[in-house]
Amino acid sequence: MFAEMNDMPDSITDTDLNAARLEDFRVLSIGGPDRMEFLQGQLTQDVTQLESAGTALAGWASAKGRLLAAGQLIVDNDEIRWPLPADTVDSVAKRLQMFVLRARVKIVISTMPVSGLFDLGGQTRLHIAGQSVPLANRPVRTGDGGLVVRVLGDPGRAWLIGAPASATCREPAGESAWTLQSIRAGLPLVVADTQELFVPQMLNLDLIGAINFEKGCYVGQEIVARTQNLGRIKRRMYRFATDEPADLPPGAAMYGIDGTSGKVVLSCTNRAPGELLAVVPIEAANRPWFADQAQTIPLHLQPLPYRVAATEAADGGR
Repeated sequence: MFAEMNDMPDSITDTDLNAARLEDFRVLSIGGPDRMEFLQGQLTQDVTQLESAGTALAGWASAKGRLLAAGQLIVDNDEIRWPLPADTVDSVAKRLQMFVLRARVKIVISTMPVSGLFDLGGQTRLHIAGQSVPLANRPVRTGDGGLVVRVLGDPGRAWLIGAPASATCREPAGESAWTLQSIRAGLPLVVADTQELFVPQMLNLDLIGAINFEKGCYVGQEIVARTQNLGRIKRRMYRFATDEPADLPPGAAMYGIDGTSGKVVLSCTNRAPGELLAVVPIEAANRPWFADQAQTIPLHLQPLPYRVAATEAADGGR
């Protein structure tokens, strides 16, 4: 399942890596002979294509269609690795286990470390642990036993799972830098304070390729399909910036004019300028927004690398 490392060129230039240990992430591992069939009945993604693709974005929702987790699945031989926020991994593992029943599936919270690699630009190879490995949308083994794969939706970053970055590093990036890049790429996470707050389309999972509308049944599918087919997407996730530090953790409210409100999804606002992802009504996305109820700290709408329609509510969601 790993990308081939044969036929590498004789001359390979070492790449200085900007790396950070991501202490706020832990890896959920799903193994066993029935792992693919099991996940196919749980996740928004068509898991049958995962082995050939090597990695995919997906969400996991409750029966009410509200997200419990979202992120990037990574194939590691006969297991699926899923980096998740550390404050959700226990609850996700326990709740997934409830659906296993007689399936031959093993769900384990791994102790393997999670690191992030930054500023990869157009690099197609990395020099890690004395070995040059290809960098692609497929997982590759490194010389020190790690697993490296590009972040889907953000080719300038990569996950490094199972081993610390042992290549020459520049000044290590802080974990907040990883969050900031996720915000700029429009890649949401579901943390403990935002579990069961959003249907998948509110976090733009359909826009980043994390929902397959052609697959069979899965938990919450009826709500997800109805939301899509009946044009009932009234809220979407947008990116905002603030000119001054603000207390806007995930799950916090943000305030619009005329009593409208939004919910923060992901934030890096303890600095200036700060940035965040938040779910707000589509029809109000371009109106003024504020970090505080007194409306003294303005928030400025910023572009995302993919298009979020501003007219969906008018087209059929009101």
